[in-house]
Amino acid sequence: MNMKTKSVLIGLMIALMFWVFPAPGFGKSEIVTIPNLGDYEIYSVGGKSTKKKGVLLKETPRNALNEDGLAGYFVSETADRLEWGRMLVGARFEYHDLTSRRGVAYHTGEEGSVNTLAVSINYLGEWAEWAATIPMHRYSLSAPKTYSRISSDDNGLGNMRFGWKATYLPDRSYYRFAYGAVAYVTTGNPDQLLPAGSKNDDELKIYGCVTTKETDYATANLELGTILDSAGADNRFIYRVAASYEASEHASLIGELVGEVQGGADHDTMDIVTGIRLSPTEFSVLEFSYTKNLRTYREYGWDDRWEFGTTIRW
Repeated sequence: MNMKTKSVLIGLMIALMFWVFPAPGFGKSEIVTIPNLGDYEIYSVGGKSTKKKGVLLKETPRNALNEDGLAGYFVSETADRLEWGRMLVGARFEYHDLTSRRGVAYHTGEEGSVNTLAVSINYLGEWAEWAATIPMHRYSLSAPKTYSRISSDDNGLGNMRFGWKATYLPDRSYYRFAYGAVAYVTTGNPDQLLPAGSKNDDELKIYGCVTTKETDYATANLELGTILDSAGADNRFIYRVAASYEASEHASLIGELVGEVQGGADHDTMDIVTGIRLSPTEFSVLEFSYTKNLRTYREYGWDDRWEFGTTIRW
């Protein structure tokens, strides 16, 4: 047997071995994760191409529960779609001094303050998220000239919030949409907790939001909607404009412009919210925020509000 025939036989034997005992991955498409490249295709010998779509908005320290118990910023709802099948639990403590009534400052010597502890639980479903928030208030108020009532101090359960947000909408090139609703239900005794923000009427918030990826570190968000009052006397339009910046792997800076517009001249409120969220571990987020009131038409108005809280991402 000459050398040429031996070479041919050896080549056939090697080919037969690869056909009977293929190497791992040989002839199959491989999925390779390459960050920040969007859509891409990987080809392998003898197989078909596999298309892999990257995640537009990745989970960062900015992702935590907002005041409605939904995934968002401090106040705004966002269109983030977090990994589903998980539970988020959060707690927030807020403090503010009472200083005005529908834009008019209290008389000299009148004062008040409100402390609120809100506990939220959120389930991330495959196509939507569901949330419930239980607020507990404690307040003191001494403004007899403004409200024609004696000084009062009280505490108790506030108006509960039940939120829902559809998260099934697909990612676009640099943005994604979401929509949902939040019900504010009168619970406890709202008459005793009016200075803390409780109301006698049920309310329903209907909203839509869009979240955009500006850079690898910056994200912007816009939320528009309406709040419908069960008595029809306090319906209002709402807007939230927000942005966040990933200062590091474990810290996100957040800013929001939050407003509500009611029918009538100057019947609106506007607040600016700034703060930071820190993620010391993969499953926890700590937050601190400061809110400055710019315009107010609240029955129990305030100038400054401080908030700190935490979210556990199971």
